[in-house]
Amino acid sequence: MEENTAMQTGLLELIAVVFFISLSGVMAPGPLFAAAVSEGRTNRYSGFLISSGHAIVEIPIILILFFFGGLVVFKDLKTVISLVGGSFLIFMAYKEIKSKKTEVGVSSTSIRALITGSAMSLANPYFLMWWMSVGFVLTLKASAFGMLGLVVFIVVHEACDFGWLGFVSYTSNRASEMWNKSQKILSLMSAAIFTVFGIYFLYSGLEELIL
Repeated sequence: MEENTAMQTGLLELIAVVFFISLSGVMAPGPLFAAAVSEGRTNRYSGFLISSGHAIVEIPIILILFFFGGLVVFKDLKTVISLVGGSFLIFMAYKEIKSKKTEVGVSSTSIRALITGSAMSLANPYFLMWWMSVGFVLTLKASAFGMLGLVVFIVVHEACDFGWLGFVSYTSNRASEMWNKSQKILSLMSAAIFTVFGIYFLYSGLEELIL
């Protein structure tokens, strides 16, 4: 009974961590955000297509890390990954605060929304860095729950992408001018969440290092 309760608590913690970190990442104004706003002006549902293209690139990375990442992961490496992931999140928070307003007016040319999602992901230099650091830590946490953890991780992470980018494109189609006023708020929200979980990862890594 106590074991089941502990597992349920751990699973809820995993869902919360994945949700907030994933949401903070997708909320940060960047290539996908700009594409969702731009494409949304002509197609209110383009955010879902962009998210699908993003998932095509992202899910294979999750599967590789989940099934093969553990083969080369040992205690000291997990500590290094936690420290790198935490540092990267702090860096992302700094970039969010320092960054200028996203040029949402730039069109994604004639590329279909689905291809745009994949292209924007592959062209983003922070994408692989995120998965080799922060994403890797989350995958390791999910692996503790076996296949259930994998499914929960993918569903929660991708739901954040689909939900947010779908909302962005739909709202852009209805009232694109509102984003000019909300960019700073979104950046500060993302920076705050990046900072909180950056400290959390750094603490986890330092705790393993000390113990």
